[in-house]
Amino acid sequence: MKEFTPLDEFSRLFRTWWLIAISMLLGGLAAYLFHRANPPVYEATARLVATIDLETFPFEGVREDLIQYNEDMALGLIEGVLRSPGVTQALFSAAQAQGIALDARSLAQASSIERKQDIWEVRYRSSDPLRAQTIANLWMELGFTAMQTWYAEGRIPPYVILEAPTQAYLPDTPIAYQLSNLLLAGSLAGLILGLIVAALLPRPVPKLADRKDG
Repeated sequence: MKEFTPLDEFSRLFRTWWLIAISMLLGGLAAYLFHRANPPVYEATARLVATIDLETFPFEGVREDLIQYNEDMALGLIEGVLRSPGVTQALFSAAQAQGIALDARSLAQASSIERKQDIWEVRYRSSDPLRAQTIANLWMELGFTAMQTWYAEGRIPPYVILEAPTQAYLPDTPIAYQLSNLLLAGSLAGLILGLIVAALLPRPVPKLADRKDG
């Protein structure tokens, strides 16, 4: 019986190149069909800087272990304003005025608010890059206006410093379902599947001369 060698196995797999090629083509086709059913998703991000004025922050009489907590609570009001009913309802109305249908459910599914130290980011995702940019900018603009009102009413501490927001740019690169990435992933999956199928195919019966040599 002929012994197994990696070179012989590789040669056997190479002879089934057509099977592997077909499998890769099918994987790429499946990825393309998935892309048609799931268009690329774009994300726009508007930013706001909010810091603490250490010269006016009330350190006196505050336990040292609570200072950071109080700072975080004060800065956390930024997200509270952005998610407040007044701001979100104003956002729905402003979006509708621009022909964009938006409600609480779709906003929750397609958006996120993230804090990176003193930077707050409002993100909105959509298959339409212009829609993503518009919603992110409207939300931040309305939120910043509400923050100024809260600040004037004393609902935001005076030691919180707000800077004018930076508008989101029009995204030009998808963050998900990009066709090139899907095709690459589909072809790679097809390659792996083709190699597995080729390896599982029955091995050819050795010729009589090979049997005698074995």
